Amino acid sequence: MGHKAVKIGSALVLLLIITGLSCAVDYDFNPGQEAVKYKNDVTSDVTGKGYFVEYAKANTNNLSLLEYAHGSGTLDFADILYDEQKTTHASSYIYWIDYNTGLWTRKYPGASSAITYTRQYDNVQSPTAFAYGTGWYAAHPVGYNSLLKDKNEAKSYQESASMSRQVEYARALKGDIAVDMNCTAPTATVSGKGSLSMNIDDDVTQGTLHVSELLSMPMTKAKTPKFKAKQGWKDPIVEEDSNYIGDFKVQKTMKLEISKSPPTWMEDWLPCCSGGFFDIPSYNFDKEHGLQKGVFDCTCRNTSISTMQPKWNTTMAQFPTENYQYKP
Repeated sequence: MGHKAVKIGSALVLLLIITGLSCAVDYDFNPGQEAVKYKNDVTSDVTGKGYFVEYAKANTNNLSLLEYAHGSGTLDFADILYDEQKTTHASSYIYWIDYNTGLWTRKYPGASSAITYTRQYDNVQSPTAFAYGTGWYAAHPVGYNSLLKDKNEAKSYQESASMSRQVEYARALKGDIAVDMNCTAPTATVSGKGSLSMNIDDDVTQGTLHVSELLSMPMTKAKTPKFKAKQGWKDPIVEEDSNYIGDFKVQKTMKLEISKSPPTWMEDWLPCCSGGFFDIPSYNFDKEHGLQKGVFDCTCRNTSISTMQPKWNTTMAQFPTENYQYKP
């Protein structure tokens, strides 16, 4: 199938930005999936007449995508799948001071990964028959008379969000779909971001189409009784469920964005702890405390001297001479 421009409808646009989610916890994990850093890229282009079954599932540490399709008839479809595990949950950690205890706290910020998927299709259902092998099988062809099905399911576990689209029992199906998911963990100083989008353009003949979206309550306090009844599926933040049966042309655009805040720091401009400044946890030390560090290792003095005009003579006593005195 040639690569035509993807047509995106404007029937529905959902843009939701939620702030206040901080570092990741156990619910980040895609259940049963190991956090392995990898990249995967798959493309396909299929035309023909007969029967087909396709199953594809991509799993990262905190995202998953399912594509399943089957049917018989005249078939013409193409797709592109890309998924990547950029960082793992245990690949790094960040420190901050707990407001309640005043002590340094170490936490894994979560994993970062991405999945993108596009698919274009122009399929017409019809019965087909094939003679397999020789002898009895040659004289008794195997018949296929399968209506068309095409299913896409996208889940983001850290964001507690999902989107899905499913076509079943269709005589013909034409259109395209695009899915994009990204989960970027926060750092000690920069907010993380989660996004999930699905763009649908379907022309369904004598079939059913189901489209849904869910943003549930993030499971950040699973052990706290007063939050337990409100999280997960019980009281979702966003819920959409649409069904179309018959002959329909449907265009939908769904987009969800979530901001994940970094830890809030407690210390003043010059952090110290019992062992002194250089006893502060060392991960990302220069990035987090580079300005304060210069006070102790004299790099701020050297930097300041290098910018003096006229040039500072460091062999002389360090007090303002006439050249450097302030004159209003």
